[in-house]
Amino acid sequence: MAGRHPKPKNSLTGFEVELFTLDRNGTVVNGADDLLKQAAKDKRTALKGECAGNMLEIVGDPHRNVPNAVGSLLSNIEYAVDIAEKKNMLLCPLATYPGKFSPFMRTAARYRIQESIFGKNRFSIAGRCVGFHCHYTLPRGMFDAQLRMLKILVHSRIKDSMVNSYNTLIAIDPILTTFMQSSPYYQGTRMGKDARMLMYRGGKELDSPNGLYANFQEFGGLPPYKLTALDILDIIASRFETWKSHIRSLGVNIRAISLYGSILATTWNPVKVNPNGTLEQRGMDMNHPSIIVGIGTLMKFVMDKLQQEYYAVVPSEIGIREPFKVEKDVIYIPPYAHVRKVLQREAAYLGMESKAVHNYCRRFLKFALAAAPQSKKNMLRPLRRMVAGRKTVSDEILDFLAREGYPGASEIPHSAAAEIAIHHSRRFIREIHETRRMIEKADE
Repeated sequence: MAGRHPKPKNSLTGFEVELFTLDRNGTVVNGADDLLKQAAKDKRTALKGECAGNMLEIVGDPHRNVPNAVGSLLSNIEYAVDIAEKKNMLLCPLATYPGKFSPFMRTAARYRIQESIFGKNRFSIAGRCVGFHCHYTLPRGMFDAQLRMLKILVHSRIKDSMVNSYNTLIAIDPILTTFMQSSPYYQGTRMGKDARMLMYRGGKELDSPNGLYANFQEFGGLPPYKLTALDILDIIASRFETWKSHIRSLGVNIRAISLYGSILATTWNPVKVNPNGTLEQRGMDMNHPSIIVGIGTLMKFVMDKLQQEYYAVVPSEIGIREPFKVEKDVIYIPPYAHVRKVLQREAAYLGMESKAVHNYCRRFLKFALAAAPQSKKNMLRPLRRMVAGRKTVSDEILDFLAREGYPGASEIPHSAAAEIAIHHSRRFIREIHETRRMIEKADE
């Protein structure tokens, strides 16, 4: 067993959510600015604008324990729901709106640059996809807060824990995306179990040539494992240089790069080092509060285990047969090629229907349950139900459509899409209160 060490002083967890603004009929509307103006009047800084006027971002304060981090997020969501209700709007937690709509893309300089690089039609995909982002503080000494950049002049064991954490987040991406999937339809068309992943990441490994990052996988695809902290730093620098070259090719003054504020802000991969000094998993669909709590709990205690006990995370064929097997101070994960080419793809198209993905989720949940204290295991109950029933929110949406007369439908009308969106917007409100009661019972 790996040696135990004192808990890192700043092992904080934090969450961000993105939501669609709808009218009372379940149609997407350009409503974020109205909410942001009210929030500014009320001095509520947790509500933020996104790339499209039909999207609202809400952040919570980071905390050392998940109940407090979720509690902060829920308070801010409750405020947003309240002001949205007063303006006759709903906030929808599905990762893609099930029906067709044209997003209201913003024209700020940084968004114009991205639109010019990716193309107008592709960049509009970003306005049709919302997600959940989970942050965990980088190991102590790994981040320069003034430069907003990684530094590596720290003890080798700390650097190793950074690499092990980074690689683990990549390895568990198909698990997290499966648990969080809520988007079987995109623009009224059924795409699989995770339309957001297919349309946002894109690329040949997902058989999605029209996705936003299909031709820019270094900026939006699932990144490869890295052997050392220097390798992580190198790929960050390399991507930044590539981004600068894209800006130059537009004839834009290279000073425009300052719009991003940090070298770490010019990438949108599912796993990244964030300019706020965190490891960020941002590849997941948006979903309901109880599921967010489960994912946050998984992330927190697995990352704690890696950074406090200094396990070595080793890609191996053992990780295919017995993923997350622990032997002494080693945890086995599948090789990157298996994660990207097999598990990522099957998670996107099949979810829990895939035997390999279901087993992968089951094994990781067992591993996480062993890492979590007894008082927090209850917060993993929604994920345990998913594994037992092999049903995600995407599956629930497909089951609903089957009952409504659209079994296996490749296309759905706006009326059905609006009904789905209204149902989940209302369920979202109910779950805010139910989840708050659940976390209040958690033993601090």
